[in-house]
Amino acid sequence: MIKKPGLPRKTPEEVASEVRVFLTRIQRRRKRFRAADEKHLREVRKRVLEAVWAGIGHEDVAKSSGYALKTVSKWVARCRVAVQEVEIDTARERLSIIHARRNRMAAEELRISTKARSVIRKAMGVGIPATEFAEITGYELSTVERWFASTRRVLLQAHRRWEIASVRRGKANRPPQELSPVEYDQWLVQDDQRRKSMLRKYGLQPRRRRNLPRFNSARWRRRQKRGR
Repeated sequence: MIKKPGLPRKTPEEVASEVRVFLTRIQRRRKRFRAADEKHLREVRKRVLEAVWAGIGHEDVAKSSGYALKTVSKWVARCRVAVQEVEIDTARERLSIIHARRNRMAAEELRISTKARSVIRKAMGVGIPATEFAEITGYELSTVERWFASTRRVLLQAHRRWEIASVRRGKANRPPQELSPVEYDQWLVQDDQRRKSMLRKYGLQPRRRRNLPRFNSARWRRRQKRGR
């Protein structure tokens, strides 16, 4: 089990070191996973060829094993050795086992990539760029840049919501202390301009007061007398 870095009461340098160690462990785990997959691939090719020689079509073999039709056709075309003959039922059973194992390996690979994505925010916080992240983990740079862009988009949306909420509440822009009446009026005007510009920045409009009808006491009294 790989533990996440970033415990409390640690400096950014210590967190960055833990993040790099975490990414190195992920890279080693991916290597073991890929080695096991390549080792199992030899058996998969053998079982696929046996199923084809048993009389199962290429499309059925691809569907039963979970591999692409193009991959199965390439394996059959490159076959230069004799293949053991098996019964059709046995070949189909072996293909179903291959398909189940392929699903488990895909789920394991997804778990590994999820662990890698879980520390992107910490890596951004301590100054680890996408290039170093991809170099340590072994993922493609385009994939890592897409992960960073997704995390950056989430952070920008959260910052935008915080800015809008703070502007609407008015808690972020409080007047400084010890202002003269003229300076206080000037600050009020500038604060109103800042608030409107912030709302226009995100395509919003400042709230306007509704024009409510004025209360007429004499008219209300006449209605009360009529009711009586």
